[in-house]
Parts: sequence; C-alpha cells; structure tokens
Amino acid sequence: MRKVLFVHDGPRWKDSKGNQYGSKADLDMYARYMYLGNQVEFAMRVFKTDDTSKLINLNENGLYVKEIAPFNRPALLKNYFKSKQEIIRQVEEADVIVVRLPSTIGSVAVAHAKKINKPYLVEVVVCPWDTLRNHGSLGKLYAPFSRNKLRKLVADAPYVIYVTKKFLQGRYPTKYGGVGISDVVLTNLPTQNNKEARYADFDIKKPITFTSLGAVNLPHKGHHYVIEAMATLVKEGYDVHYNIVGGGDTARLTNIAQQFGVADRVNFPGKIPHEEIFSILENTDLYLQPSDAEGLPRALIEAMSVGCACVGSDVAGIPELLDDSAVFKKGNVNDLTDKIKKVLNRDVLVSHSKRNFELAKEYEFNALEVKRREYYDKFLQSINEK
Repeated sequence: MRKVLFVHDGPRWKDSKGNQYGSKADLDMYARYMYLGNQVEFAMRVFKTDDTSKLINLNENGLYVKEIAPFNRPALLKNYFKSKQEIIRQVEEADVIVVRLPSTIGSVAVAHAKKINKPYLVEVVVCPWDTLRNHGSLGKLYAPFSRNKLRKLVADAPYVIYVTKKFLQGRYPTKYGGVGISDVVLTNLPTQNNKEARYADFDIKKPITFTSLGAVNLPHKGHHYVIEAMATLVKEGYDVHYNIVGGGDTARLTNIAQQFGVADRVNFPGKIPHEEIFSILENTDLYLQPSDAEGLPRALIEAMSVGCACVGSDVAGIPELLDDSAVFKKGNVNDLTDKIKKVLNRDVLVSHSKRNFELAKEYEFNALEVKRREYYDKFLQSINEK
C-alpha cells in the first residue's frame, strides 16, 4: 500500500454540504498519480462556492482534497503556522509526494519532505518571475523572492518534470537532471486538418476573425495588446473581429476597446463548455496568444491541434510551439501588428496550419504517457532501492 500526496495551491471548491468540486483535469491527474501508488489525495486551498454547475464533484469520483488554509497574501499570513503544521502532517502520512511549483503550500511540502528524506517529485509549470511582474506593485516586489525560492527548491530536487522543452529548464535548472513532459495532454485529436480548405479560400478583403482563450479579467493574458493592434489594422482597411473566450469581468477590456474605437468588433462569449471551444476555433482565421506570462499554454496547443494559424508572444514555452515568424516581442504592439499582417496571407496561413497541426500531435495522450511513465519508473526504482 503506497499513499501518494499531490500538493499545489489550487484552489478547488466546496458547496454548503462540504462536497468538493474541481475539473476534468483533476480527475486526469488523479488517474495519472495512481501509477505511483494505491491511494491518491490532494492537498490544496478549498474555497466555498454556490455555483457548481460547471464543476465536477470530485468526491463522487473517489478524489478527496485535504484542505489547507491560504497564506499567500499579507492579510492571510495569520494562517501560516496552522497551515504549515497541517502540510507537515500530510507529508508525514504519505509515502510519496508530488509537488507542483511554484506554490506556497508546495514550498512547505518540499522543504519538509527533504528534511525527513521522504521521496518527492517536483513539477515546474510556470515562471513566477513572469507572472508576478504583471500583478501590480506587490507582485513586482515579491517576484525576485519567488524566483530565487523556486530556483533553490528545483536545484535541490532529485526528480523534476518541466512542462516546457527548454524555457523553464534554463531558468530553473536541477542539479540532478530533469525531463521535459508537457502537462497539456490532448485526446481525440482530429485525424484531418479541415482548416487548410478554409485558408485556401482566404480573402483579405472579407471579415477576419481573431480568437483568444483565457480569463478576460487577467491583464497578463495580454488581450489588450490585440485590441490596440486592431485599431491600427482597422485604419489600414482590415475588417477584423476579436473573440475573447473566457470567464471574468469584461469591464476593463470593454473600456480599452472603447478607447481605441473597436468596441463593436470585440466579442465576449464568456466561459463556455470545453467541447464548444473547438467549434469556435474551426471558424477562426487567426488564433492569438498575446500573453505576458505563461507556462506552456494549453489553449494554444488546442488551437494548433485543429490546424489554426497562430501568433504568440515570446514568453515561456510559446516560442517552442510556433514558427519564428509568428512570434512577437512581449508587450510590443507594433511587432504584434506586423506579425499579424504577415501571417494574414493565403499561402502563409496554409503553411502555418499544416505545421501547427503536425506539431500538436506531440501532445497526444499516448505519446506523452509513455515518456511520463518511463520517468515515473525511474523515480519508483529509486524508492525501492532505499
């Protein structure tokens, strides 16, 4: 009997009856970590919610989350010592620890696992420097501390999985060697690229549809750069329209769109069921990932998997996915505008569509699962040899 504890900030949610909720991704991770043991539990922050309509009941699927009170903001530091003791208790009760970093809860778990020589594996999914630098003055102050903390935690970790091929490995190297395995796993990939026919008939004089997927209330997603670029494109005669698909308050982006005179060209479909996203992508001319901070964006890979031509910023793992001609300098609206104009060409669109469709196959479930289990086997062998 081997108990596995997965640790991350989360959060996840619970209703008034105490039932815990999450997403399909939680169930996928649950199944993944069962390879490491006979029992799997999560340790995360869990918040109350009244709206569970778009969530999955985790408890009904055998997954239970050990609730950790948050302490990741100054006003919540009062929870630190109590939460730390709970994390320590959970680490000591488990046989194997899997920690997703960066994470305040995860940092405590790694430190204690190392202290008591408990087997642990680290997953590095995003650069906190990039993320926090885009979260106000407090985030900018905390960014160097968070970056240095992650560097130390990863450097000392004997087993590390990075979601990128090169980027995170370069910023947060481990002394022991790690492996790059994306946490973006695609299933039921299309067997045929239907976008090629759409691009073969592309007419620059007709309406052009842009799409981005991601929470609309997060400034680091970079949607405002596209809106600003649209103002220039419209003046130059392009009939462009922009779908920003995701949950959150649209007020900030609506105001920006009004300022640049393109409010009637920006559409907010809201948060929609995942299966409906692919219908939107099928009717998209150009997918845009203009982020200031990312790990390896699932949304971009999903767009590529249906053959979308894409343009993205030079952040984190994005340049590992796109052709150099489709990558713009982060935050540079002029460069973004220029890259969009160059891609909006019939031959270029067809070429990028073919390339992206083929590259997305690298993220198919079976291909990644073989690589992941090979690394898990290496990790488990080190445990058995102790």
